[in-house]
Amino acid sequence: MYKKIFYIFTLVLLITSFSITSFAEGLEDQKLLNKYTILADKNTSDTEQFLVTITRPEGDESTFKKSYVICGNTVKDDIRVMLLIYDKDEKKYIPFANTDGDYMWDIGASGIFMKEVILPNKGANDVRIIAFKKNETEKLVPKTNLQINSFTVSVLDNGIKEAIKTGFLKITDMLNGLFK
Repeated sequence: MYKKIFYIFTLVLLITSFSITSFAEGLEDQKLLNKYTILADKNTSDTEQFLVTITRPEGDESTFKKSYVICGNTVKDDIRVMLLIYDKDEKKYIPFANTDGDYMWDIGASGIFMKEVILPNKGANDVRIIAFKKNETEKLVPKTNLQINSFTVSVLDNGIKEAIKTGFLKITDMLNGLFK
């Protein structure tokens, strides 16, 4: 009887100890956001893309789908990327999880990242992509070891898509009538 209780207690202890490191990572990420308020501040200026080259979005973009892929690449080692979205109620950028549930990830040996997100708002979605050297988080300095880039990705209504198609067809018909 005592052996069974001992084994159950040991099993519970092991499961708990394996879970602790995953909880600690989330706390460390949150500490980073709290320590560097410039990451969440709307007035923070963008930097050049010197750590990571963001290939999508290429600038402010529009799409008809709520699903959107953010991607980029780097030739540097030990780079971590953080994804934030502007919250109008809180008046600051907040963590924006991708479809895997992560808002922060390390770029692997390939130097490439592709993350799918679901854009929450029809209209403008103000997204901020932050890149930094993960072994230098004690002192992050913009343009030195911290890259900040903001983009607006707008989700357009399908009614606009139909209006564009209809308008294009009307113009095409009018031009065909002129050149007959």
